[in-house]
Amino acid sequence: MDDQSQDNMDKSETDEYFKSYGDISVHELMLRDKPRTAAYQKFMQQNSNLLKDKIVLDVGSGTGILSLFAASAGAKQVFAVEASSIADLSQSIIEENKMEDKVKVIKGKIEEVSLPVDKVDIIISEWMGFYLLHESMLDSVIFARDKYLAEDGLMIPSDAVLYMTPVNMSSYVAENILFWDNIYGYNFSSVKYAVLGNKMCEPTITCIEQSQCVAEPEIFCELDLKTVIMKDIQNINQTLSYTFTKPGLVHGFASWFDVEFKGPIAAPPDQGTKIVTLSTSPASHQTHWKQTVIFLPASMTVDEGDQITAIIDLSQDEGNKRHYNISVEIIGEEDKESSSEEDASNHPVPCNCGATRCMLVQALVEKYDEEQNELEKEAEKVDVNAEVEAARVIDREMTANADINLNETF
Repeated sequence: MDDQSQDNMDKSETDEYFKSYGDISVHELMLRDKPRTAAYQKFMQQNSNLLKDKIVLDVGSGTGILSLFAASAGAKQVFAVEASSIADLSQSIIEENKMEDKVKVIKGKIEEVSLPVDKVDIIISEWMGFYLLHESMLDSVIFARDKYLAEDGLMIPSDAVLYMTPVNMSSYVAENILFWDNIYGYNFSSVKYAVLGNKMCEPTITCIEQSQCVAEPEIFCELDLKTVIMKDIQNINQTLSYTFTKPGLVHGFASWFDVEFKGPIAAPPDQGTKIVTLSTSPASHQTHWKQTVIFLPASMTVDEGDQITAIIDLSQDEGNKRHYNISVEIIGEEDKESSSEEDASNHPVPCNCGATRCMLVQALVEKYDEEQNELEKEAEKVDVNAEVEAARVIDREMTANADINLNETF
C-alpha cells in the first residue's frame, strides 16, 4: 500500500470515528456513567486551588461537561476543543449555563486547530477507551501536551495503569456460545462455532465478577501522562507470571484500568492535593468501559497453586490506528504436559462441558465425520459403479460364449 492510499484509509477511519461521536446517545452513555464523570468533578471541586485563574485546555470536550467543571472550579479560561458535530450542541449548553465568558468551544481536531494562546496551564481529557488504549485518543492528548502545555503544567488525569489477569468465563460461554445448541428445538451449532471463531479474533467487552478472576492481577503497563510518548503506546509487550488462587477453568485474560488524578506533587491529603482514583476493575462500581476479555484458543484446567507465564502483546494496528492488535502466548507448557494429558483424559471426545478446548475438539470431530461421510458416499458410488461394470463384463462374456457354442453346434 502506498503512502497516499494509507493516508486515505487513515482519513476515512478518522472521519468515521468523529462521526460516531456526533451521536448524542454516545455522550448520554458517558454522562450517565457516574463513577467516570463524578471522578473528574470530585477532583476539580476538591482541588479548586489548582485551577483558580488557570488557562485550561479540554481535549475532545464532547458536550463540555469537563469544561464546565473546570470553569466552576475557578479556571480563568477554558478552551473546549471538539472535532465532532456535538461541538455545536456543546456551544448551546455552555450558553444555557451562562459560561460563555469562561468557556470557548473550538470545533476541529486538536492537531489542526490553533489556540489563541501559546501555552496552557492544565490539560483535561477523558481519553480512555476499552482496555485503556482503544480508539487511540491518547495520541491526540500527547500531541496537545507537547504543543501547548506549560513546562510546569498539570495533566488531568495524571496517571493510568492497565491490569491483566486469567479469568474463568464458564457462565459467559454457557449463555453466549452453548446457547446455540438448542434454538426452539433446532440445532444451531454452526452458529456456535462461528461465534466461537469471532471470540478468537477480537476482544470481548463484558462485565465480569471479581470471583471469576483466578489469580491476582498483574500490571501490564503504567503511563505517566506528563512523560509518556507515542513510541511507548504503539507497541507494549510484557511477560507476566501468575499463581492461581483457586482451581477451575481458564478461558482467557481479563483487563481493566485505573486512572489517578493528582496534583503536581502527590502530597498527603491533609497537606496538599486530594487524590482521586477512577477504577474500572470488577471490584469497583460498573462503568461503561466494563472489562475486556481476550479469549484463548483453548481453555485450561488449573489447580490452586499452579503457575503460568504469558507473553502479552498490544500493538497499534497499522491499517487502523484507532484499533489495537492483542496477542497472548502461554509459555512453559512443556512443564504441564503430564497435567494436560490428565486433564484431557477427564473429558470424553466429543465433550459438551462448554470448555473452549472441548468445543474446538468437537468441531474437529464433526468436520472429520462429515468428511468421512462424504468419502463413504464416494466409495459407495465407486463400488456401485464397479459392480455395474463387472456385471456388464460378465454379461458380455456370457453372450460371447453363447455365440461360440451356437457356432460350434451348427
